[in-house]
Amino acid sequence: MGFLDFFAGSSPEKHEQKADAFVISRSYGHAKIEYEKALDRLRRQPDVKPGYRNFIEDKLRRCKESLAREHRQNGEALVEAGCGDEARELFQLALELTADPRLAADINSRLDTIPENFTPPEDYEFIDTDSAGVAEPEMPAPESDEEYFSALCNALDDAEREVYRGYSDTFKQGFIALNRGDFTTAVALLSEAGSAYPFAANYIALELATAHLNLGENKQARTLLESFLQEQPDSLKAYYLLCDIFWEEEEFNAAHALLSGCPDTLSDSLPFKMLVGETLLREKHFKQAASFFHELLETRGWNTHVAQALAGAYEALGLNEKARGLYGEIMAACTGCGAHVDPVVKQRYAATSFETGDVSTQVLELFLDLVREDPANRLDYYHKISRIYSLQGNESESRRFAAFAQRLAEETES
Repeated sequence: MGFLDFFAGSSPEKHEQKADAFVISRSYGHAKIEYEKALDRLRRQPDVKPGYRNFIEDKLRRCKESLAREHRQNGEALVEAGCGDEARELFQLALELTADPRLAADINSRLDTIPENFTPPEDYEFIDTDSAGVAEPEMPAPESDEEYFSALCNALDDAEREVYRGYSDTFKQGFIALNRGDFTTAVALLSEAGSAYPFAANYIALELATAHLNLGENKQARTLLESFLQEQPDSLKAYYLLCDIFWEEEEFNAAHALLSGCPDTLSDSLPFKMLVGETLLREKHFKQAASFFHELLETRGWNTHVAQALAGAYEALGLNEKARGLYGEIMAACTGCGAHVDPVVKQRYAATSFETGDVSTQVLELFLDLVREDPANRLDYYHKISRIYSLQGNESESRRFAAFAQRLAEETES
């Protein structure tokens, strides 16, 4: 992942929609990554929908259970193929994913049947666990429109929830279409619904702007958002969406002017500060951004998301040692409080470590973890794993992962 990708403007809703599509196609590993990206975006943007995080976390939990069952079944296939060590890795990963005690007990019983120190034959077949055919786990029944709308409203604050529930059925269908990724339908329905209300001041304008933005219709979205903010100047979501337009169109002066004119009730909040800092990053003022985020850490105390933004600024400045140190602190803080380590942080720590010459076993194990957690970048990880093994003097393992990389590259090309 490039530095600017880390700060790119994909919304949590976009990641959720991609994840939902992966679930439908039963690509649970990719779905898990997208749900985690949605949660990461929620942590790094203004908290405009307090209950939405719980909504995504529940989807992620169900996705992880499906992925755990998939790993168990792939592990069984590896055992039958005589690849005990690889099967053990998949079973262990399934155990980390599942919260189902019955599934965990079943996996542990299967682990007990694999002999220790098992060495697979050198010519065993490479298995891509993301595309291998497996029996599909039972999926939950799809939600009705009413249930889905209720869940979306539960993600709003109390005042907004009552307003949204009071809108017409046309709005409700448009809001559902928006959140399910049918943006053209959403524009048509929300436009129709909005005609019955004072348009600038109501939340229909905000959701309609979101639909236009997802269709790439920035001009229409911008007009709606600017009118909406005149009536609702304390809407964090509106500031975020309007900044997203300015960033995409590289109108950074407009973004700074917008943020500098916000109400005092917002200007000192951390989510709003993050918008200011991200604007500096997007216009590539990396020294200013680094100073800005460093001062935030000094004056506000430790915050994982501020530290991650500062580390990204350090990377852009070529200060990989400083970036690596911050990523390490973030990982240590997550481990210390029992929180899940963000795969993005793990990936950046491993990458900056590798770039600064650290080829230790710890870094090797991080890349091995990332092969499973971030399958989209497996080819890069296989190359780095092979290189680390070679530098450690383990040429057999180096050749094995080089072969993985070659086969994956050939599959991608075909």
